[in-house]
Amino acid sequence: MFGGKINPSLLDLKHLNYLDLSNNDFSGTPIPKFLGSIGSLRYLNLSNARFVGVIPHQLGNLSNLYYLDLQGYGLYANNLQWLSGLPSLQHLDMSHVNLRKASDWLQVTSKLMSLLEFRLSDCELRFIPSTPNGNFSFLVSLDLSGNFFENTFIPLWIFGLPNLVSFDLSDNGFQGPILDDLQNMTSLKHLYLSGNHFNHQIPIWLYSFSHLKFLDLHSNNLQGTISSAIENLTSAISIDFSYNELGGKVPRSLGNLCNLREIKLSSNKWSQEISEILESLSGCLSEKLEILELTDAQLLGHLTGELGMFKNLVKLTFVYNSISGPIPMSLGNLSSLRVLDLANNQFKGSLPQNFGQLSKLETLFIESNMLEGVVSEVHFSNLTRLIELFAFGNRLTLKVSHDWIPPFQIEELNLQSWNLGPKFPQWLCSQRNLRRLDISNTGVLDVVPLSFWDSSSQFEYLNLANNLFHGEIPYCPMIFVYFFSD
Repeated sequence: MFGGKINPSLLDLKHLNYLDLSNNDFSGTPIPKFLGSIGSLRYLNLSNARFVGVIPHQLGNLSNLYYLDLQGYGLYANNLQWLSGLPSLQHLDMSHVNLRKASDWLQVTSKLMSLLEFRLSDCELRFIPSTPNGNFSFLVSLDLSGNFFENTFIPLWIFGLPNLVSFDLSDNGFQGPILDDLQNMTSLKHLYLSGNHFNHQIPIWLYSFSHLKFLDLHSNNLQGTISSAIENLTSAISIDFSYNELGGKVPRSLGNLCNLREIKLSSNKWSQEISEILESLSGCLSEKLEILELTDAQLLGHLTGELGMFKNLVKLTFVYNSISGPIPMSLGNLSSLRVLDLANNQFKGSLPQNFGQLSKLETLFIESNMLEGVVSEVHFSNLTRLIELFAFGNRLTLKVSHDWIPPFQIEELNLQSWNLGPKFPQWLCSQRNLRRLDISNTGVLDVVPLSFWDSSSQFEYLNLANNLFHGEIPYCPMIFVYFFSD
């Protein structure tokens, strides 16, 4: 995190052709104008370095530049005419730079005949002209996401980019169906159209994009069903159809996508039980799938042994459904899990003891279910990486030895309404990274140890309400403190 002023002695480096100052903190200082005098520069990366103010037009003197990255908040430009002096530019990223007044953005950049990668995400651009003054015939990557253009529809010239491999128009509010003109862009490997208003069915031709690796259509208003033709997306690595109005059944052919690592189907209207969906995914896909998200998908039924097939799952979320029955033991065998979120369902019974074998688990959310029974040291035996545990809204009892020291250093912990008492849970005093803690209504009738208050300065949120604490409360410089007791 370098900061301060950049010394003009950089100009003494007569042969400097590569300069990367990204991810530092030059907060409050403008980009130095003298950088435009380092004529030998071919690579310049000032991204996320917290420069502020106008981008100096002197950068247009760097005629040898092939790579320019200025992305980051705090910068702005009223026009982009200075880019005309960079005829060799291949990579341009000005994401998050305020270009609201730079109405010439397309006129200038479309004349950069060497440009391969072009990113203007979240730049407050107001309008995409219907025709560019030049052409982007060699363009490989185009990212215009997050601008919320005044255009209601995507201009047709964009669909005539023959070499485009990566295309991102997400978060722009475009309306209507996904235009058929897109089907001519058969070289695409990355397609991101999320956060728009495409309120029609997924076009059948989209499933023929056999080279497509990343497909993101989340947060639209897509209707209808997923076609069984999805099995033709044989190169797919990640598919995101979440937060739409899709319904019917998840096609069994989805399980034939052997390269798929990530599938997100949350917030749709699936007319299936959870076990049937898992069975649909149980082809060759099950051997490599790493992320499965089915949050708020109106799912019923019980989780069964099918989960045991997904040996490489890293993230599994089934939040806000109506899944009932016990949590299956097979979940405890998914040794690669880092995130497990089963919150807001109707799970019953006890927590499987073999959860303690999930040695890579970092986040465990099981709140707002109907779990009951005893949780012991065995449940945490190998959870050395656990940093988040939310388990409130259950009827669980923690029984550990008085001198137990957990194998983890947790950061956020919510055990509201568990049975922890009557003694204060001494093991909390061993947690040096704890920022947010809620052990309200847990049946504790005891003095809070001084060693617990020694760590109070690290807390952002602390809730000890509805217990029977006594003794002194020292000064606690926390953001939020709830300490109501009888």
